[in-house]
Amino acid sequence: MSNPFRPVSPASSSFLPEDYIARKTETRVNVLILGLFALVLGGVVAAFVVTNRHWHDIHTRQENVNEQWSLEGAKMEQLKALEKQRAQMMEKAEITAALVERVPRWAVLGEVALRMPQEMRLDSMAIKCTRTDPVAALPAKGPGAAPLVRSLTDKVMGSAPPPEKPKVLAPKFTYALTIVGSTAKNTDVADFLSSLKSSPALSGVELTYIRELKEKERELRKFEILAQLRPDADTGKLAASLQKLISDRTASVDGGKAAGVPEAPGAVEKGGK
Repeated sequence: MSNPFRPVSPASSSFLPEDYIARKTETRVNVLILGLFALVLGGVVAAFVVTNRHWHDIHTRQENVNEQWSLEGAKMEQLKALEKQRAQMMEKAEITAALVERVPRWAVLGEVALRMPQEMRLDSMAIKCTRTDPVAALPAKGPGAAPLVRSLTDKVMGSAPPPEKPKVLAPKFTYALTIVGSTAKNTDVADFLSSLKSSPALSGVELTYIRELKEKERELRKFEILAQLRPDADTGKLAASLQKLISDRTASVDGGKAAGVPEAPGAVEKGGK
């Protein structure tokens, strides 16, 4: 291929005029430059189209991601609101559960009366309740905290946020059971103490004292037993225990009547709640 920019030699054998040859050469050069410019411009346009399409795809994906993020953010806010409501309901449930006795008084009386030997007398029984209020932790104040000013409308004004209200905690109740009775045998006291220790409603059963007592020329053993009511008593086990005690007491009474043994008299008194 010959060089189009090569000047035409004047000594060349050609019958065409020199200005015609020069114009033809210039035209050829211009056509070649325009062709190269068109190729470059076409490459630039193609690159712009590809880049614009790629950017459009990225922008579409970004919008989808933002939309999904907004939806997930709304779901997270709903979840936080539900968790807050759940925490409030749990606090109310704890307070309500603390105010409700897990072991009814009739069940405690049944456990004590049915576990007593038949010749034992129950003089008094008292249940004392002790309330313990947990102390809520106060929010810590930083050394650089701005002072708060309380207005006449009982609103806290200042740059710092208003202080949080103290959290209401569920109180705790402990129930102490005191049993005072008398019997003629020390073995009855030991059996009664051992039976109370196996009760699903009581814990920490201890014998406080046992001493001799003379009543109408009859020697008796007066005793006092202290116990705690279980805060986590299982109602199923308590019901099964009462049913077993009732069946055993009924069987012993029926067996004594069949053998002709008279039932020993006994007085049951309830000293207090």
